[in-house]
Amino acid sequence: MDATSTQTQPPPPPAPRRVWVQSLPVLFGLAVSLVVLIIFFDPLSTVLLGLLAAAIVACSLNALVGYIPAPRGVSAAILGLGFIACVAGLILALSWPLAKPVQAELERWPQSKQRIDQLLNNWSTELALQQPVTVDGIFTSIGQFFAGESGPRLFSRGADVAVAIIIWLAFVFIGSIFMLADPHDRLLGPAVHLISPTYRPRVKELLDALGPRLRRWVLGTFTSMCIVFTASWIGFSVIRLEFALPLAMLAGLCEIVPTVGPACAMVVALLFAATQSVGAVLGVLCVYAVIQAVEAYVILPMIMRGAVKMHPAVTLFSVVLWGKIFGVPGLMLAIPINLTVASLVEFLYMRPRDARLSGAASLATENNAASLPALADHANSDEQIK
Repeated sequence: MDATSTQTQPPPPPAPRRVWVQSLPVLFGLAVSLVVLIIFFDPLSTVLLGLLAAAIVACSLNALVGYIPAPRGVSAAILGLGFIACVAGLILALSWPLAKPVQAELERWPQSKQRIDQLLNNWSTELALQQPVTVDGIFTSIGQFFAGESGPRLFSRGADVAVAIIIWLAFVFIGSIFMLADPHDRLLGPAVHLISPTYRPRVKELLDALGPRLRRWVLGTFTSMCIVFTASWIGFSVIRLEFALPLAMLAGLCEIVPTVGPACAMVVALLFAATQSVGAVLGVLCVYAVIQAVEAYVILPMIMRGAVKMHPAVTLFSVVLWGKIFGVPGLMLAIPINLTVASLVEFLYMRPRDARLSGAASLATENNAASLPALADHANSDEQIK
């Protein structure tokens, strides 16, 4: 009777769920943080993007610090200054032989711009547009679409933008030298200790995995820019396109903005080709198609090696999103921002969730395996009773 009554007893009621109420000071702190973020959004975004760019440079040069026989601070300074000198020398080496051809072609720019404006005016008349399309209007629209309010200023205030870019680059390179000067644990240790001990191992795994991904992105982007510039120059020269060299340089520079940049460079090249002949337009389309096919199916898969595992549609819409939020720097750092966000989601959400699910599945399997002998004994006892 006791065994029967024990088996027929209903299960105990579940424990009441614990109600969690956020304290008022924490809510006040979150509200203050949100207000500060809204008010100082531009300075904070500039600092965060500069920090990300400096981290990219530091990750790219970190593997070379150990090869310099000097203290870490001295070797980091030598390596950082040497990298700046190499970049400046590369720019000078490219600009010196290209200065005269670029200058000669830019002298013809007013006549070419007039022809393009005339062509666009004819198209606007055929399409019955109230306001004709112009080259300046196209550049302004592109800037407003991708970079928000900072886009038109990029074309209207070239000197101010150039000074801002120089200051921002100096900020990035000096920050990367400081990052290289201190060891990894010493630099990120205080920031990691601010995080809950439960999440510290995951954050460390995140930082260890993010560095190689950013380094592979730098290598792939730089290689792609060089290859696209060379191939575009050769292709545009073969089809005898005017302004072949500046257009090839534009195509190479636009590779830093994935998917969107090459398309914008192609549109600009098509406008110049339309002022020449139909054959030049077809030639530009063929050159663009061949280069993009080789880059998408041969170059990037060999160089990136899985660093950027994102669908092209996600890349396209995220480029527009970061451009709208952060302006021109957001366009240039769209892929590193995506890599950072994807790594955060992977290491802080997906992997812990998968670990919990696999742990629950293994526990259920062990319970089922442990209950099989009990079920067998129960079946044997029933047979004996019968």
